[in-house]
Amino acid sequence: MAKILVVEDEPDQLAVRRQLLEQAGYEVISARSAADALPQLPNCQAVLMDLRIPKLDDGMELIHAAKAASAPIIVLSGAESDSALPVDQFVTKPCSSRKLLEIVMRVCGPPE
Repeated sequence: MAKILVVEDEPDQLAVRRQLLEQAGYEVISARSAADALPQLPNCQAVLMDLRIPKLDDGMELIHAAKAASAPIIVLSGAESDSALPVDQFVTKPCSSRKLLEIVMRVCGPPE
């Protein structure tokens, strides 16, 4: 089963994303900060993250670490990206659950 690392500093949003992905059949590892997420990278096949967790610098650190670990990255953010980020997919909030699942399946493959 594909393990997805979900990184979001807002507890309610983290819970919603976790529930959505678990109901779709994915295994979810969650973190509320880049510092909490970094040790989890070797255990996951993809990263779904907010860009500001809570600061933009934290998100950028996680993106670079995930790229080094060859994990696909989906950024879901309320902020527009002012530069081309080295991510597989950038999604602007708000985003429907259906659209988010379609993106996850496209980037990560279907759950096993």
